[in-house]
Amino acid sequence: MRHRSRVLFLATCALAASACGGGDTPPDDEPIPSEDPCAPHGHIHREPTGDWCHCNKGYLPSSTGLACVVDPDHVPSEGFDFGDNGEHACWHVTHGPFVTVEATTSRAPRVDDFHTYYTVKLRPENGLYVGTFSYKAFASGDFVVYLSTPDVPVTLVETPIQQTVTPAATRPTDNHCAGLQHMVGYELTDRVQYTLTLGPTSHPEVGMVIEHLE
Repeated sequence: MRHRSRVLFLATCALAASACGGGDTPPDDEPIPSEDPCAPHGHIHREPTGDWCHCNKGYLPSSTGLACVVDPDHVPSEGFDFGDNGEHACWHVTHGPFVTVEATTSRAPRVDDFHTYYTVKLRPENGLYVGTFSYKAFASGDFVVYLSTPDVPVTLVETPIQQTVTPAATRPTDNHCAGLQHMVGYELTDRVQYTLTLGPTSHPEVGMVIEHLE
């Protein structure tokens, strides 16, 4: 009899939780993800050292909170300026320092040293060659990827949000050296981590210099 009473009690609880003191079903306490406070003129970076706004060109982080506000000192540019058009980068082709990096499928080697000539060894893929590398901008402003040949596709992606960065401009160098023949200009932001992909291309090896135009 005691067993039958317990079964009946549990069944009653299942049908009417209030009969057992449970009351109504508790509300869902899961927080609703908030919208990006830096939008629409930028996006947020959430890092262990603190959140910060990566603002679009013409905007800057607010001094009073997480937001992107109009930069009163911004002057729209009339085009990307390649500076000396590769003359300084060509100096490093002859004088170094020299670093060789090899693309793998297990990691993305770093290629973010300024004033360095990189010999980039790509890996074979589907009859061509490709490589993915890590690049962190240690300044904000105009950057140039100088390449030994013009027929190597360059893709730069902002890693945290997987957003492709559109090149500001591309053009040949001014033939200061045979080792660097092509330039791709970007506008990058300090502290931001990027992924640089070279290829697919028919070249198994590429010479490269990446410089911040100060």
